[in-house]
Amino acid sequence: MRTSILSTGYDAAKERAWHLSIWASPDVSAWCAHDVATGRCAALSSDHGLALPDEPLLPKRPVSVSFTALPEISTLVPENALAPGSEMRHLKMVHGNLPTGLLRDEPIGALGARCVYLHDEQAEHRLVTRFPHARSLPLQAVLVHAVLARSSGKHTVLIHRSAKRLDLAIARDQRLLLSNTFHAVSSEDVLYYTLFALEQCGARPEDARGLSCGTHLTAGDDDLLARYLPDIDHVIAPVDQRLQGLNIAGPHHFAALLEQFACA
Repeated sequence: MRTSILSTGYDAAKERAWHLSIWASPDVSAWCAHDVATGRCAALSSDHGLALPDEPLLPKRPVSVSFTALPEISTLVPENALAPGSEMRHLKMVHGNLPTGLLRDEPIGALGARCVYLHDEQAEHRLVTRFPHARSLPLQAVLVHAVLARSSGKHTVLIHRSAKRLDLAIARDQRLLLSNTFHAVSSEDVLYYTLFALEQCGARPEDARGLSCGTHLTAGDDDLLARYLPDIDHVIAPVDQRLQGLNIAGPHHFAALLEQFACA
């Protein structure tokens, strides 16, 4: 997972040029810098552990900063059902007993809903101390935006795997049908929950489009999914226009990081 790639045009000291996206989790941390004028990714760095890798290469004065911090517990709530002060109650209805953490919410205009979530307080404190204007983006909201943008023509399932966690989002023709999180430790878990979720949405695997990604997605996951989903590919390919000038091996591993710019 150690990655450190810079485009020839990247200058960390250049002002008013970069949006900084950050992925913060106990096992993998990463960041990337997007050109705010073109949306192209100009730098990407990742490594194991909590610390942001290649700190001297971070943009000195980014225009904007977003971050996704794991662990995260979240749920989607329609705007008309979310009374002020009821956020925690909605989370408890879905997840039962909750761990400690910072309660946040993120509007998803395309759905007329909000993503209510708890995430790691220490991770946010570290990042906001460094970047006071940083904006938190929940993983669930980032994945919902990504699948809606790619859902024309048929049922589309976005499959995101992180450490012991599988996030699935299913949409068709820009209409969200399902967004949920499952505990997954094996390729068989990934396949089972993907097929189960498609079934709940009335979609046959052979008629659906699969888009896989995630920091912990393996070749074994992809091989097993491909046996049941004939139309499956990584959500981000190395030839993606946003990655021109960067030779990133396996950019789909960083999909939730790279997609932050579109949400922020």
